[in-house]
Amino acid sequence: MSTKAPTKSASTDDYYGPFTSDREKEVLGVPLKLVAAWAENDGDKVADTFVEDGVMILPGDVYKKNREEIRAFMTAAYAGPFKGTGVTGKPVDVRFAADDVALLRTHGGILAPGKTEIDPELAVRSTWVLVRRDGQWKLAAYQNSPRGEGATLRW
Repeated sequence: MSTKAPTKSASTDDYYGPFTSDREKEVLGVPLKLVAAWAENDGDKVADTFVEDGVMILPGDVYKKNREEIRAFMTAAYAGPFKGTGVTGKPVDVRFAADDVALLRTHGGILAPGKTEIDPELAVRSTWVLVRRDGQWKLAAYQNSPRGEGATLRW
């Protein structure tokens, strides 16, 4: 998996990789929305990718239990440690647990300000639980863990 940020000329076919069905592409549109919201450092838009009772779990003991907590956390983060950052990633696995429930795994990470590649300590493996409500796919739960050289726990 590339650790480089996609460029405007990068093909969405490259992003989707082997996940070519219309249904898979619908689900994979949610991470694209989150990446775009993050590029704007917009906590409102990030929160809006989640259902009302969505959950976000991040390293550093971050556990947010609804859209408003996610919105407040991300807005504060963009004013502080995430200011000027971006995110990038690629899907690794897409599975459907039911017609309206999808499980997605991605590899990616945070792009430090001015960077086009993920620093090893900012690389993550993410799990996304998505649900379709009123015809739209939204995040019910998102969790990520450090991966690669940046992972601190070794077995």
